[in-house]
Amino acid sequence: MLVAALAGTLLAGCGWGDGESPAPAQDDAKASGTPAPSAQGITVQLTAPPAYAADQGWQQSLNWMPKKYSSKPPVAVGARTDVVAYVTVSEDGYITQARQASTGRILFTGKPWQPPTSMSEAGKYGYDGDSVELPSVSTAFQDGREYVVTWAHGILGEDALNKGKEVVRLTVYPADANGDAVAPLREIDVPVQTLGPNGANDEDNLRVEDYGTGLQVHWSGSARGAVAVDLATGTIDACGDSCAKGAAGEVKTGKGWLVRDTMFGSFLVPGAWTAFDAIPPGASAKKGEVSMDGVYRSTTRGRVFSSWHTPADKILSPLTAVHDATTGQLETSMPCEMKHSGAVASPNGRFIADGTAAFDLQRRQGTCLSANEQRKQGVFVKSVTDAGTAYGTVGNGLGDTSTAEVDLAGGTGTPKLLPPGTVVPTWALKDTGVFLTPGPTGGLLVSALKHK
Repeated sequence: MLVAALAGTLLAGCGWGDGESPAPAQDDAKASGTPAPSAQGITVQLTAPPAYAADQGWQQSLNWMPKKYSSKPPVAVGARTDVVAYVTVSEDGYITQARQASTGRILFTGKPWQPPTSMSEAGKYGYDGDSVELPSVSTAFQDGREYVVTWAHGILGEDALNKGKEVVRLTVYPADANGDAVAPLREIDVPVQTLGPNGANDEDNLRVEDYGTGLQVHWSGSARGAVAVDLATGTIDACGDSCAKGAAGEVKTGKGWLVRDTMFGSFLVPGAWTAFDAIPPGASAKKGEVSMDGVYRSTTRGRVFSSWHTPADKILSPLTAVHDATTGQLETSMPCEMKHSGAVASPNGRFIADGTAAFDLQRRQGTCLSANEQRKQGVFVKSVTDAGTAYGTVGNGLGDTSTAEVDLAGGTGTPKLLPPGTVVPTWALKDTGVFLTPGPTGGLLVSALKHK
């Protein structure tokens, strides 16, 4: 069984080096199938930004993970319930566990569960080696309740005679669950048809995320697929007629699917609104005129990032705008040639960012962090606090390990370099920052550090 192999060989081969393996007692517990104990504080000190106490908080090591894989890391946070969820392994299967971010207290430990047969085990081309897929976890908010959703991609029912069915299996827990060996609310198998493992382009990856309107599953294949999943009932809503040839489903909204035109890049909710109903000031686009403008970039917390041309520049897209995903209403815009790297939001939703473009939605003001005449490289935002401190990497971490912070709430908007070796939080929660740091030969260290 793959799970048993991971529990044995990977635990033996991964870590942070002799004398540096964080919280080893936690991983010893996983091998026996028993829940990991409460976090034992900080065992590996990170070089964190000045706002965080590097020696205060908790850590959890996921030593079962290989060094290279093509999946999303098996860690997620629930900002509304202050939850950090992750996947561990035991001889009996994979285990979902959730801790309170601010204290490290274990909230619940799920029953061991079995994913569908992995694509690599099923012999599907390209899913082995560095492209092996691992089970992962996401969180979603629906109807006033937050959920933890563990998921895995694979094949059901394949044998010598039957082809089987390719699915993403969702294992759903309420984020406020408590206790040991907690059974999930339900398991949902979402049929998918992918072309291969995750690539370098985020838009082509298999994704299980909440973009601010509930949980969705997206994948690439002969045609891109998108479904919205009702976690309370298990109902699946696929993007049907709206996602006909030439359109890609991006976000399910209360008025229907927001789709992207795969030829021009623009976006709309068919029958409700189009991007050209709310053109940002200074853009060259005109309502009713089809053009390669109003290009969809990403969505977070129900807000859409888009790029626009100006009359002075028809080649680049020197305007970035934010729209409400349900109504299409323009919320704010700014002059900025945004470099896209994935949208993020502060826990309270006031601040959002994608790559080098960041916005304070309360003040309706943007901060452009792209390279310019004074700035050699752009700063790519990775997380934002409720107070408006954005943390990011210089040059998106490509050939440069520098990190920076910037005040989006009331400062000058000028990035400030952090000391060499500083790692920035993957998520900035209310009282803590959650950091993910890989080990040199495999494994992943989850660190929740307190604000000073």
